[in-house]
Amino acid sequence: VVLARLPSTLHLGAAAFFLSFLVGIPLGVLSAVKRGTIWDYIGRFFALLGQAVPQFWLGLVLIMLFAVNWQIFPAGLKGEGLWDVKYLVLPTITLASSGFAFYMRITRTAMLEVLDSEYVRLSRAKGVGNNKVIWKHAFKNAFIQPLTGMTLGLTFFLTGSVLVETIFAWPGMGQMAITAVNNNDFPVLQGVVFFFTILFVGMTFITDLLYAYIDPRIRYD
Repeated sequence: VVLARLPSTLHLGAAAFFLSFLVGIPLGVLSAVKRGTIWDYIGRFFALLGQAVPQFWLGLVLIMLFAVNWQIFPAGLKGEGLWDVKYLVLPTITLASSGFAFYMRITRTAMLEVLDSEYVRLSRAKGVGNNKVIWKHAFKNAFIQPLTGMTLGLTFFLTGSVLVETIFAWPGMGQMAITAVNNNDFPVLQGVVFFFTILFVGMTFITDLLYAYIDPRIRYD
Protein backbone atom coordinates (compact mmCIF):
# COMPACT_ATOMS: atom_id res chain seq x y z
CA VAL A 1 0.00 0.00 0.00
CA VAL A 2 2.77 2.42 0.95
CA LEU A 3 4.99 1.63 -2.02
CA ALA A 4 2.07 2.09 -4.41
CA ARG A 5 2.19 5.83 -3.67
CA LEU A 6 5.98 6.03 -4.00
CA PRO A 7 6.14 6.89 -7.75
CA SER A 8 3.94 9.96 -7.25
CA THR A 9 6.07 11.23 -4.38
CA LEU A 10 9.29 10.56 -6.29
CA HIS A 11 7.92 12.39 -9.32
CA LEU A 12 7.04 15.53 -7.38
CA GLY A 13 10.11 15.41 -5.12
CA ALA A 14 12.55 14.96 -8.01
CA ALA A 15 11.00 17.82 -9.97
CA ALA A 16 11.19 20.16 -6.96
CA PHE A 17 14.74 19.06 -6.21
CA PHE A 18 16.06 19.75 -9.70
CA LEU A 19 14.24 23.09 -9.91
CA SER A 20 15.63 24.32 -6.59
CA PHE A 21 19.10 22.98 -7.42
CA LEU A 22 19.24 24.51 -10.90
CA VAL A 23 18.07 27.88 -9.60
CA GLY A 24 19.66 28.03 -6.15
CA ILE A 25 23.22 26.93 -6.95
CA PRO A 26 23.91 29.34 -9.87
CA LEU A 27 22.20 32.17 -8.00
CA GLY A 28 24.38 31.49 -4.96
CA VAL A 29 27.52 31.58 -7.09
CA LEU A 30 26.38 34.80 -8.77
CA SER A 31 25.59 36.40 -5.42
CA ALA A 32 29.04 35.51 -4.06
CA VAL A 33 30.93 36.65 -7.15
CA LYS A 34 28.93 39.90 -7.31
CA ARG A 35 29.16 40.48 -3.57
CA GLY A 36 27.85 43.86 -2.49
CA THR A 37 26.18 44.63 -5.83
CA ILE A 38 22.53 44.83 -6.78
CA TRP A 39 22.65 41.16 -7.92
CA ASP A 40 23.80 40.11 -4.48
CA TYR A 41 20.99 42.00 -2.78
CA ILE A 42 18.37 40.63 -5.16
CA GLY A 43 19.55 37.06 -4.62
CA ARG A 44 19.61 37.43 -0.85
CA PHE A 45 16.16 39.02 -0.87
CA PHE A 46 14.59 36.13 -2.77
CA ALA A 47 16.45 33.61 -0.60
CA LEU A 48 15.07 35.24 2.53
CA LEU A 49 11.62 35.38 0.97
CA GLY A 50 11.77 31.70 0.03
CA GLN A 51 12.62 30.66 3.57
CA ALA A 52 10.14 33.02 5.24
CA VAL A 53 7.01 32.28 3.20
CA PRO A 54 5.14 29.15 4.42
CA GLN A 55 4.63 26.56 1.71
CA PHE A 56 0.96 26.03 2.47
CA TRP A 57 0.30 29.78 2.08
CA LEU A 58 2.32 29.98 -1.13
CA GLY A 59 0.45 27.00 -2.54
CA LEU A 60 -2.93 28.58 -1.81
CA VAL A 61 -1.83 31.88 -3.39
CA LEU A 62 -0.61 30.10 -6.54
CA ILE A 63 -3.89 28.20 -6.79
CA MET A 64 -5.90 31.40 -6.38
CA LEU A 65 -3.88 33.30 -9.00
CA PHE A 66 -2.95 30.73 -11.65
CA ALA A 67 -5.81 28.23 -11.29
CA VAL A 68 -8.85 30.25 -10.19
CA ASN A 69 -8.32 33.78 -11.50
CA TRP A 70 -6.17 33.30 -14.60
CA GLN A 71 -6.90 29.58 -15.21
CA ILE A 72 -3.43 28.89 -16.59
CA PHE A 73 -2.66 25.76 -14.55
CA PRO A 74 -5.00 23.26 -12.87
CA ALA A 75 -5.53 23.49 -9.12
CA GLY A 76 -5.19 19.79 -8.45
CA LEU A 77 -4.54 16.39 -9.94
CA LYS A 78 -7.26 14.71 -11.97
CA GLY A 79 -7.24 11.49 -13.93
CA GLU A 80 -3.96 10.75 -15.64
CA GLY A 81 -2.52 14.19 -14.92
CA LEU A 82 0.40 12.83 -12.89
CA TRP A 83 2.65 12.78 -15.96
CA ASP A 84 1.20 15.95 -17.45
CA VAL A 85 3.54 18.91 -16.99
CA LYS A 86 0.76 21.41 -16.37
CA TYR A 87 -0.32 19.48 -13.26
CA LEU A 88 3.25 19.49 -11.99
CA VAL A 89 4.07 23.21 -12.25
CA LEU A 90 2.30 24.68 -9.22
CA PRO A 91 3.15 21.94 -6.67
CA THR A 92 6.76 21.88 -7.88
CA ILE A 93 7.19 25.63 -7.45
CA THR A 94 5.57 25.47 -4.02
CA LEU A 95 7.74 22.60 -2.80
CA ALA A 96 10.94 24.04 -4.31
CA SER A 97 10.56 27.53 -2.83
CA SER A 98 12.33 26.84 0.46
CA GLY A 99 14.83 24.47 -1.16
CA PHE A 100 16.02 27.03 -3.66
CA ALA A 101 16.54 29.55 -0.84
CA PHE A 102 18.50 26.99 1.18
CA TYR A 103 20.81 26.05 -1.71
CA MET A 104 21.38 29.67 -2.61
CA ARG A 105 22.43 30.66 0.91
CA ILE A 106 24.79 27.75 1.59
CA THR A 107 26.37 28.09 -1.87
CA ARG A 108 26.93 31.80 -1.35
CA THR A 109 28.48 31.24 2.08
CA ALA A 110 30.79 28.49 0.82
CA MET A 111 31.84 30.48 -2.25
CA LEU A 112 32.63 33.59 -0.21
CA GLU A 113 34.85 31.54 2.06
CA VAL A 114 36.74 29.99 -0.84
CA LEU A 115 37.02 33.23 -2.84
CA ASP A 116 38.78 34.84 0.12
CA SER A 117 41.33 32.02 0.37
CA GLU A 118 45.01 32.42 -0.51
CA TYR A 119 45.13 30.01 -3.46
CA VAL A 120 42.31 31.85 -5.23
CA ARG A 121 44.11 35.15 -4.77
CA LEU A 122 47.31 33.54 -6.05
CA SER A 123 45.48 32.22 -9.12
CA ARG A 124 44.18 35.68 -9.90
CA ALA A 125 47.67 37.14 -9.40
CA LYS A 126 49.06 34.64 -11.92
CA GLY A 127 46.61 35.90 -14.51
CA VAL A 128 44.24 32.93 -14.55
CA GLY A 129 40.93 33.81 -16.21
CA ASN A 130 38.07 34.81 -13.95
CA ASN A 131 35.70 32.08 -15.18
CA LYS A 132 38.35 29.42 -14.67
CA VAL A 133 39.08 30.67 -11.15
CA ILE A 134 35.40 30.68 -10.24
CA TRP A 135 34.28 27.34 -11.70
CA LYS A 136 37.42 25.19 -11.67
CA HIS A 137 39.09 26.32 -8.46
CA ALA A 138 36.55 28.08 -6.25
CA PHE A 139 33.30 26.25 -7.02
CA LYS A 140 34.83 22.79 -6.95
CA ASN A 141 36.22 23.33 -3.46
CA ALA A 142 33.09 25.08 -2.24
CA PHE A 143 30.77 22.32 -3.48
CA ILE A 144 31.16 20.20 -0.33
CA GLN A 145 28.60 22.23 1.62
CA PRO A 146 26.01 22.38 -1.19
CA LEU A 147 26.53 18.65 -1.68
CA THR A 148 25.47 17.99 1.90
CA GLY A 149 22.41 20.15 1.41
CA MET A 150 21.73 18.56 -1.97
CA THR A 151 21.48 14.98 -0.75
CA LEU A 152 19.70 15.80 2.48
CA GLY A 153 17.51 18.27 0.60
CA LEU A 154 16.37 15.50 -1.73
CA THR A 155 15.23 13.60 1.35
CA PHE A 156 13.36 16.70 2.52
CA PHE A 157 11.58 17.04 -0.82
CA LEU A 158 10.38 13.46 -0.54
CA THR A 159 9.44 13.54 3.15
CA GLY A 160 8.38 17.17 3.48
CA SER A 161 5.78 17.14 0.75
CA VAL A 162 2.91 16.26 3.09
CA LEU A 163 1.21 19.66 3.00
CA VAL A 164 1.95 20.25 -0.68
CA GLU A 165 0.48 16.90 -1.69
CA THR A 166 -2.60 17.61 0.42
CA ILE A 167 -3.15 21.11 -1.00
CA PHE A 168 -2.79 20.03 -4.63
CA ALA A 169 -4.51 16.63 -4.19
CA TRP A 170 -1.31 14.88 -5.26
CA PRO A 171 -1.68 11.11 -4.67
CA GLY A 172 1.65 10.59 -2.93
CA MET A 173 2.87 9.18 0.37
CA GLY A 174 2.42 12.51 2.15
CA GLN A 175 -1.26 12.67 1.31
CA MET A 176 -1.61 9.04 2.36
CA ALA A 177 -0.01 9.87 5.72
CA ILE A 178 -2.54 12.67 6.33
CA THR A 179 -5.39 10.34 5.38
CA ALA A 180 -4.01 7.68 7.72
CA VAL A 181 -3.90 10.18 10.61
CA ASN A 182 -7.49 11.28 9.98
CA ASN A 183 -8.68 7.66 9.82
CA ASN A 184 -6.53 6.47 12.76
CA ASP A 185 -4.88 3.99 10.41
CA PHE A 186 -1.70 3.56 12.44
CA PRO A 187 -0.17 0.62 10.50
CA VAL A 188 -0.13 2.70 7.30
CA LEU A 189 1.26 5.70 9.17
CA GLN A 190 4.01 3.55 10.70
CA GLY A 191 4.86 2.22 7.25
CA VAL A 192 5.24 5.74 5.85
CA VAL A 193 7.40 6.88 8.77
CA PHE A 194 9.56 3.75 8.54
CA PHE A 195 10.11 4.23 4.81
CA PHE A 196 11.05 7.89 5.27
CA THR A 197 13.51 6.91 8.02
CA ILE A 198 15.22 4.36 5.79
CA LEU A 199 15.36 6.94 3.02
CA PHE A 200 17.00 9.52 5.29
CA VAL A 201 19.64 7.07 6.52
CA GLY A 202 20.38 5.93 2.97
CA MET A 203 20.81 9.46 1.65
CA THR A 204 23.13 10.32 4.55
CA PHE A 205 25.29 7.31 3.68
CA ILE A 206 25.40 8.34 0.01
CA THR A 207 26.47 11.83 1.09
CA ASP A 208 29.45 10.42 2.98
CA LEU A 209 30.51 8.44 -0.07
CA LEU A 210 30.26 11.48 -2.33
CA TYR A 211 32.49 13.50 0.00
CA ALA A 212 35.50 11.36 -0.90
CA TYR A 213 34.69 11.60 -4.60
CA ILE A 214 34.40 15.40 -4.62
CA ASP A 215 37.36 16.05 -2.31
CA PRO A 216 40.19 13.44 -2.59
CA ARG A 217 41.62 14.71 0.70
CA ILE A 218 38.75 12.99 2.50
CA ARG A 219 39.43 9.33 3.17
CA TYR A 220 37.62 6.72 5.25
CA ASP A 221 39.54 4.03 7.09
